[in-house]
Amino acid sequence: MDLQYIFTSLEGRINRSKWWAGAVILGIISIILGVLIEVIFGRGFFGGLLATLIALALFFPSYAVCAKRFQDRNKPGKMALYGLVPSLVASLLDGWGLTGTPDQLNGLGWLCVLVNLGVGLWFLVELGILKGTPGPNQYGGDPLAALS
Repeated sequence: MDLQYIFTSLEGRINRSKWWAGAVILGIISIILGVLIEVIFGRGFFGGLLATLIALALFFPSYAVCAKRFQDRNKPGKMALYGLVPSLVASLLDGWGLTGTPDQLNGLGWLCVLVNLGVGLWFLVELGILKGTPGPNQYGGDPLAALS
């Protein structure tokens, strides 16, 4: 599996298994770094700054993975931005402590939870479950054709 292609290129198509692999890798990185920041720096200014930098650093690889999967479904890769941008904003608001505490969310916190839940469900179904377009499409050849 070409991880550089998966995480850095916006060209072409990837199948569901590569999307799942990319999503799991990015999720594990995000969780590990988030826990480390929380344990070492807490939710103060420096912790919020580091959480912001990590969210921004992981944004493009997330976009690349999702864009190629949308293209496999014969949809423009820019559709990924419809979900990733609101999720990024929600993550940044949480990282800066504007959503309340982990024990007591405020109204903005609940809105961020709903945004992330909605995007997560949409991406789960659209990118993780539904099949791609069989055969070549305007974004490239069928990624499953290479496996047969």
